[in-house]
Amino acid sequence: MYRREDSASEVNTADQIRASEAAARLTPSHTLETGVEALQAFPSAFLRSRKAALLFALTVFVATLLQVLAVPVTALVEGNREWGLIFPEPVVILLLVVGCMLQSAPLMLADRAPRWTVVLATLTYLALGVGLAVPSWLTGMYLVIALALFLLGTRLNPTISMVWALCVIAVTMAVIFVWLLLIGTSYSTATGFVLGESARFAAPAAGATALGIWWGAQTRRVTRAHEEAALAKEEHAQRVRDAQHEERARIARELHDVAGQHLAGLITLADAALTVAADSPDTALELVGEVRSEGRFAAASLAGALADLQDAGARKTDATATDIRRAPELAAYWRRIGMNVEMSIDGELQELPAVVSSTAYRALQEALTNVAKHSPGSSAHVKILANRERLDVVITNNLPATTVKEIPGISLGWGLAGMRERVELLQGTLTAGANASRQWQLAISIPMSTLL
Repeated sequence: MYRREDSASEVNTADQIRASEAAARLTPSHTLETGVEALQAFPSAFLRSRKAALLFALTVFVATLLQVLAVPVTALVEGNREWGLIFPEPVVILLLVVGCMLQSAPLMLADRAPRWTVVLATLTYLALGVGLAVPSWLTGMYLVIALALFLLGTRLNPTISMVWALCVIAVTMAVIFVWLLLIGTSYSTATGFVLGESARFAAPAAGATALGIWWGAQTRRVTRAHEEAALAKEEHAQRVRDAQHEERARIARELHDVAGQHLAGLITLADAALTVAADSPDTALELVGEVRSEGRFAAASLAGALADLQDAGARKTDATATDIRRAPELAAYWRRIGMNVEMSIDGELQELPAVVSSTAYRALQEALTNVAKHSPGSSAHVKILANRERLDVVITNNLPATTVKEIPGISLGWGLAGMRERVELLQGTLTAGANASRQWQLAISIPMSTLL
């Protein structure tokens, strides 16, 4: 009987080798992307499907049953019907079929209960092998235990997985060894049998566990990489959205400032035309012509700002659109529409930080607009002083001798509070009020030491 069992073991080993070679030949060469998808899909996602899990367990059952029935079926074909077992041959075959079914069934639970899958697969093998006294017939069942250990290794950490594998190997071989001694097998024979069986059992069990540990580590690494990539993509998208929002807000401010400045000019010219219309019609007509020219210029400026708004982020805008270096152009603009503006610049404006230059320009823009609004007809004096320590901008204008009705609708929307807030963000100061010479004075001072 031992000779037949050894022969069957050799046949099973050869079958396993051929199956391994066939599997190696059938393994496809995936691209990296396909490999990642396969790595993530199997075994977790695969076994979560009830139909797929059932098909998987059925496939394992058939493969195991063919190997387990190899010895008894061969014996029946050869006409050997004296097996020396406690049950008749048909009953033994039926029990082998049921045992293979019971061992494969827990694989459907491997995704939710991998530990119980290993325990049930091992106990089924021991119950069948010891109960029927045919442990060497059941080497095919090692496949199921190895698969259970593989699935366990994909889910647990490496240390726990290896402990489980060692315990399964040790307990299984210990039970078989004790059983052999209990049925009267000599110590040396039992030892030799267990050592040989240990090698056949431990190799697939340990290999499957190691493969499961590796597979689990790769799956977790890929999942983590995908999560990090998704997070980075979302962060990038958020930064793009923030940048677009900031760019649109900047262009909206620019649009508002352009509209406010030109509106102030148009109202000033129109007011002047109305003032002189009765006494000097020709001058009034000239002023109306200026209003028309200014309106065209304003329309062109607004069209450009609207184009920037529609194409925010798609092209670069003029970096000096709100730059204190353009203060002379701003003064020339107000002179052109009738305000007397005197300006002096002391120092180099080219090296100023962009945020300082932009803030100073907008404050100057607002201040001159306020002169036109609150003191129409008065002169404005602008003094700009720039050095390595600070930037000072002082705007003064004569207070009206009598109460003058201010021109409504002229404002860039900043106001003193808005200007002061922006200047203080740069650790600067803003003061406004009447000075000793009975002039209205607005002064801003921004230190450079905290910005350079």
